[in-house]
Amino acid sequence: MKVSQGTSSRWPRGRVRSVVWALISAGVLMGCSLPNPPEVVKPPPVVDTMPPAAPAGLTATASSAGIVLKWTANTEADLAGYRVLRSPIAGGPFTVLTPTPLTASTYTDTSAQPGQMAYYQVVAVDKKGNASGPASASAIRPLGADVTPPAVPTALTATDSGAGIALNWADSPEPDLAGYRVLRSASAGGPFALLTPTLLSVSAYTDAAAPQGQTSFYQVIAVDGSGNASAPAPVSATRLAASAVRGRVSLESLDGGPFADRMVFSRIGSLSSPPGNGVHDRAVLRVKNSGSGDLQITGLPLTDGWVLESAPALPLTLRAAEVLDLKLRFVAQDVQVHSGTLSVVSNDPTASNKAMQLAGLWQSQSENNAEPSLEQIMQDGFGFKTAFAPGSNVNQQGRVTPQGDEVIAPYWQRADPSQPVAVQQLAAYHTQGDSTALKWFAKGSGTENVVMIHAGADGQTVLPRLSNSPDLARSTFSPAQTFGLKVDFENSDPALNYQDLDVRHGCAAPCGQHVRFFVARDRSNQILPNTYLLIMDYEGINYDYNDNIYLINNLKPASLLINVGTTGQQFTAPDGNVWFSDRDRNGYAPFTPPDAKDEPSGGPNPGLDILNTTNDALYRSYRGNVGALNPRSISFNIPLENGPHTLRLHFADLAHTEAGKRVFDVVAEGRMALPSLDIVKEAGNGKTALVKTVAVTVDGGLLTLTLTASVDYPALAGIEVVR
Repeated sequence: MKVSQGTSSRWPRGRVRSVVWALISAGVLMGCSLPNPPEVVKPPPVVDTMPPAAPAGLTATASSAGIVLKWTANTEADLAGYRVLRSPIAGGPFTVLTPTPLTASTYTDTSAQPGQMAYYQVVAVDKKGNASGPASASAIRPLGADVTPPAVPTALTATDSGAGIALNWADSPEPDLAGYRVLRSASAGGPFALLTPTLLSVSAYTDAAAPQGQTSFYQVIAVDGSGNASAPAPVSATRLAASAVRGRVSLESLDGGPFADRMVFSRIGSLSSPPGNGVHDRAVLRVKNSGSGDLQITGLPLTDGWVLESAPALPLTLRAAEVLDLKLRFVAQDVQVHSGTLSVVSNDPTASNKAMQLAGLWQSQSENNAEPSLEQIMQDGFGFKTAFAPGSNVNQQGRVTPQGDEVIAPYWQRADPSQPVAVQQLAAYHTQGDSTALKWFAKGSGTENVVMIHAGADGQTVLPRLSNSPDLARSTFSPAQTFGLKVDFENSDPALNYQDLDVRHGCAAPCGQHVRFFVARDRSNQILPNTYLLIMDYEGINYDYNDNIYLINNLKPASLLINVGTTGQQFTAPDGNVWFSDRDRNGYAPFTPPDAKDEPSGGPNPGLDILNTTNDALYRSYRGNVGALNPRSISFNIPLENGPHTLRLHFADLAHTEAGKRVFDVVAEGRMALPSLDIVKEAGNGKTALVKTVAVTVDGGLLTLTLTASVDYPALAGIEVVR
C-alpha cells in the first residue's frame, strides 16, 4: 500500500503513527517498520476546584462576655471546617481568628472590643482547600464589658500520683472566676492539647491519661465569667512506669471511732470564751507510708471549720513505714452540724487523693436546749444509717414500742462466747458535771458490775473520756450468762424501771423503756454483725434519748422467756435460763382480758411432776380461764420488732387426762397456727409437756397471739420468742 505524502502533512504525527500501527496489526502493511511504538495520550487529571457553599443563616449576638456567631452547618461530604475573620471596617481588611478551621458551627469571640462595631466573615473550607464565599454579620459588644483577664494561677505543682499526674494550684482570688483550663504537651514549647473542654471549678486536676515513663508539660489557665483567659501557668512532671516502686497512704484516726475513715468532733460556744466543759475538739490523724517506696505528699487540703495545728511544710517525703501525725482542731463557731474532709494528696498510685471524713457538732451553750439531737449525733455526726424514728418522734414517753431499727431485747448474750463484749461511749448529753456508770447484771440477779464510768466534765460532748483518765470511754466485759445492762439507775428491762413519771407524761402501758437498742447500720446502710447502739434517757426528763449513747459489739438479743399464769415471779430452769411471769412486778399484763386468772387457782404445786420435760416449773402454771366471756378467748400482745420470728409455745393440761376435754385454736398474727389443739391428745396424757413451734411475721411492732376454745378454756403455760 502506498501512503500519500500529502496525507501525513494534514494529520498530526501521533495520529499517523496510530493509523499505521493499526494497519500493521491488521496485516495490511507487511514488511514495513516504524522507528518507535505508538504514544498513548492520557487525559489530564481531574482537579477539585469546586468550593463549598457559603455558610447560611449567620447571626451575631453581642453580650458582655463577647460576640457569639452561629450559622447553619454545611452539608458537603468533604467539608474540612470554617474560618472566622473579623475587621473593624465593613470592607476589611479582615484578620483570621481561627487559623485551624472550626468543626462546630458556632464561635464566641471574647476578644471583641467593647463599644466598637465588629464585622465578621465566616468561610467554609473543604479538604482540598477550596474556600466558599464569605457569610457576613456584624455586632457591637456592649460598653463596660470586662476585658481584663484573670491573674495567672499560682503555686502550681505537678506530682506523679500513680493514678496519673496530679496538678494542684492555689484558688484564684478573682471574684468573677468561671473556672480553669488544663492543657498538656510532650514538649515545653508545645503544641498544647486541651484536656478540659469544660471549665474546672476546683483548683486540682489529675491527668489519668498522662503517658507513663515520659515527662508531660502542662499549662493551667484561669478564665473569668466574661471569657477572658489568663496567661498560662507552666509546670511539668514525669509519670513513672507502672512497675515502679511506690509509697502507699494509710490513714488512722487515733481516736479509734466506729469508722476507720471518719473523725467526729464537738465544741461549745466561741473560741475566745468557751465554757469550761470538756469537749472533743481536737484529734490526731496518723498518715503512714505502708508501701515499699517513697511517699511524696504534695497537698493536705482541709475543709473550713477545721485547722491543722503545726501544719507541716509541703511537699514532704515519707520513707517506707514512716508516719506523719496531723493534729486537727475543730474551730466552728456557728451552724450546728459541720461536715468536711482532710485529704492527703500524694504519689500513691492507688489513692492519689485519699480523704478522711470529718464531722463536727457545735452548740451555742452547754445544755439549755442547745444540745444536738439523737439523729444529728448519730447520723450527721458519726455517719450511721440506723433509723431511729422515721416519720415520727423518738419521744414515746417511755412506752415499750419499737421504732425504726429498734430491737426489743431486755436481756442479751455474747454472740461469740469466747470473746468479750466491747463497748465505747459515743456521746453524753446530760447534766454537765455528772458522770455516768455503765453496768451489767445477770438476768434475775440484783448484783451490778461496773463496766466503765465517764468523766463528769464530759457531760456535753461526743466521745467522752473515762473518769480520772485522758483515755476515751471504752471497755470490755465477759458475762458468763444472759445479762441485762444498766446506765446509772435505768435498766435494759423496762419492768425493772420506775414508770410513774412515764405515766404522768402520757405513756400508755407498757412503760419504762428508758434504755433502748438499735441495729447499727454503717454508711452503706449495711447491718454491722452483732453490733448495736444503746441509747438512753432518764425517766421523765424529755425522752430525747441522747443522754448517753454507746456502741456495743459481740452481743445478740436473748430469747424472750415468759412464764404464763403467775404474777411477779421468776424461776431458773435447769438449763440456766431465767423465766419471768407474764404479769410483771408493776402489775402490767400483756394479755386480754387483763383479769384472766392465774392457774391453778391455788398457785403452782412445787412438787408436781410434769412428764416429757426437765423444766417442770414452767408447766406448773398456765392461763386461759376468762370466766363468763363468750367466746372463751384470751389474747397476748407482746411488743416485738417487725419481721420473721420463731415461737415455741409451751402447753400442759393439768386438769384433764382424757382427749377431747379441752380443745382450742391458736391464731398467731391473724393466721391460724394451731387449729383444734387438744393438749392431752397430742401429748399422750395430762400433766405432760407439749411444745409447738410456730413461725410468724410480726407487723406493727406487736406480736399478737389469740387462743379461742371450743371445749373448756384455752391453756398456755409459756411463750418463748427464740433469738
